[in-house]
Amino acid sequence: MSTVLERIAFETSRELEYFTEKELRQQIGYAPAFWPVAILRELVDNALDACEANGVLPEIEVTIADDEMTVADNGHGIPPATLVKSLDYLIRVSDKAHYVSPTRGAMGNALKVIWAAPFVATGAGNAEIVTRGEKYCIHVTLDRIEQRPRMEHTVKPAIVKNGTSFSIRWTNSTRQLTHPENAHFLQVLTVEELITGYAAFNPHATFIVNGERIERTFGEWRKWMPGDPIPAHWYSEETLRDLIAAYVAAERNGGPARTVREFVSEFRGLSATATQKAVTREWSRSYLHDFVADGDLEPEFVEKLLERMTAASKAPKPQALGVLGKDHLTAWMVRNGVAEESIRYKRSAGEDAGLPYVLEVVFGINENVDSTRRIVTGLNWSPTIGGDPDPTLRQCVAEARLDPHDPVTYLVHIARPRFDFADRGKTRLV
Repeated sequence: MSTVLERIAFETSRELEYFTEKELRQQIGYAPAFWPVAILRELVDNALDACEANGVLPEIEVTIADDEMTVADNGHGIPPATLVKSLDYLIRVSDKAHYVSPTRGAMGNALKVIWAAPFVATGAGNAEIVTRGEKYCIHVTLDRIEQRPRMEHTVKPAIVKNGTSFSIRWTNSTRQLTHPENAHFLQVLTVEELITGYAAFNPHATFIVNGERIERTFGEWRKWMPGDPIPAHWYSEETLRDLIAAYVAAERNGGPARTVREFVSEFRGLSATATQKAVTREWSRSYLHDFVADGDLEPEFVEKLLERMTAASKAPKPQALGVLGKDHLTAWMVRNGVAEESIRYKRSAGEDAGLPYVLEVVFGINENVDSTRRIVTGLNWSPTIGGDPDPTLRQCVAEARLDPHDPVTYLVHIARPRFDFADRGKTRLV
């Protein structure tokens, strides 16, 4: 007589989301072959953001050697509290998630992925972060029975006082970042190709890759910065509701209570006292939490507040997002082996689905006739990896009849306050 299997409903901790290959593929958006370059991109994104947030011209140094990747910047250093919170896999922390503003990343999982990916890929997780006069040594292990990661970290004094340096130990990463297997077929970028893309999309930044400098072309170049007040016009009722809800939730966790007027004052064009009074009217002394009912915000309040805010301010032109420009992109093309007389540049700016955009395209013929097609795509000043992120770009390449063996360079960049991605790795646009 055969026995009957009595199935048990096993519980799996959400802390393990980042600690299996299957789950980490979802978080990063790519197969393991892409993980080293994806993590490197996250580190460079963070470094550029840190410099811009502190008003300094970015100088980013990338070193790949002895199965260790290091990214150092000249910003003011990462806050220790941010590092500590990133070790807690029960929460997701981001200062970008609820703001509709053009940024390189807004998922809130970057540091968590950085700690987890080397461990999942190689069985070992070790990192060193030097910032604000201290060195943080992080060692990652996994308790499979308790179903949670063990994040051990120690703090030591460090000589370096300025900037932040991230060093990630990753077995075989040097080969994967310099000579990836099946690179052409899979479109896995090398470290040089990744940083070349960053140089194209960041005219104000200097990059150093294993001692080789790529100097900035325009130190005075202007883009939308992380600290710039955001226009109310970029919000919908849904995204404004989510932002207000996030503020109320932060208040319940010990953060400050915001009045409606304080909230309004944070938006572009609404800093004047008279304007704030005109917008808030009967809500001037009310707090955001006063409009919570049955666990949600009152829809009428959100609708009227957005209507008043947009009526009292002016939406900036799309060009305010940041324009790379013909001069910079031409200089980048020539520096990367494109015949100057062949270069063609086009720019389009407008509004799509209620949000402004700037689209820039540059094309040219490579001086080396034996070279192959090079396509470089970027979203909000960060290069994409593993192919283009949108079927429209693939269609453009097909219609232009750019075959893989053509000696041409084709670059596309889109700036927009917000992109909707199909995954947390920011690989495919919805």
